[in-house]
Amino acid sequence: MADSLGCIPANPDISGIGVRTATYAQNLLSFGPAIYALLDRKVTSVELDSMEDQSTTILITAFAILLSAIIQTLTLGLSNFHATIVLNLSWMNNTNTFIYLLLYFHHIIGPADREDPSSKRVERTPWNTQAAIRQGKKILQDPVVVIGSLHLSLMAAVGIWLWTRPSVFGNSPPCAMSASVVILGQKVKLTSKGLRIWSILAYSLFVVPGVNLILPVGFFLGSYLIYKHCFPAQSESSIKPIIIGLIILAFINLIFLIDTEIAIHKNATLQQDGDSLWTFGQTLALLLLLIPLRDLVNAFRQRQKKKLDEVRQRHKNIDSMRDAIRDKDFTAMKDLIQLGVEVKAKGTPLT
Repeated sequence: MADSLGCIPANPDISGIGVRTATYAQNLLSFGPAIYALLDRKVTSVELDSMEDQSTTILITAFAILLSAIIQTLTLGLSNFHATIVLNLSWMNNTNTFIYLLLYFHHIIGPADREDPSSKRVERTPWNTQAAIRQGKKILQDPVVVIGSLHLSLMAAVGIWLWTRPSVFGNSPPCAMSASVVILGQKVKLTSKGLRIWSILAYSLFVVPGVNLILPVGFFLGSYLIYKHCFPAQSESSIKPIIIGLIILAFINLIFLIDTEIAIHKNATLQQDGDSLWTFGQTLALLLLLIPLRDLVNAFRQRQKKKLDEVRQRHKNIDSMRDAIRDKDFTAMKDLIQLGVEVKAKGTPLT
């Protein structure tokens, strides 16, 4: 056992605290714009486009992590233990694809937005199984879903590569097989035959592009159909199915986060010093957190704009606080004040 101490080379650009923190934060922050968009129980095309931009950016970053891991494995070498960390982070990065799917489904199934002429909704007829199948095929052609599917495939390929022969993966020293992964809080040795078989089977389900999204699309879209069947009177306006989906995704993220941190802690004695070094990769990963933070700000602005548009729709002749005071429209004044428009700002426009 003493020979195994410090046998795994340090790799701060993979398991460093900066990289891990950035991945955790950007995926957890991605729930913010989604929840904010649902406050009025509907998702407009503007909000969906914003989520599309956010998901695309994070998925491209996720691609960079996987490609860097592959290149490092083929050149400098990557240990099997660090490969398991890359895979855990990649599973978390897939969250953005599924959040986008949930918003997309609510956009096409939820309440229609008559003031949103650019709506991507195509099913104006009553929702049924045939309509669900057509929408399922259409969503598979969406840019975010295509990128997410390719990311899933690349991640699955790396997973199969690792678990086919974990003992000879990258530059893994023989003693690295003493390391363990953590699954739902339980330690499992890399030498476990059961872990190897189940990992290959699991990753095989996601290796084929397009096909790898059938299961999650079926799960999330199926939840809407089941809810509509059970509660037909309120299914269109209810956000319960999408909230449940977001809770499931958040729970899965927390599981991967906790398991990854426990695994790093449990295998600390096997790793050489150096993972705490602040490298260029760690610093860059933290700087990329500005992107989801920017998306949160944009979500807030879009929410405010949508509220202003609703005020304008309710009060046809009201374009400013001055107009509301002139017409003695106290309801309009109340709406404007709630949006942060002060009474003294008599000329403050709605736009």
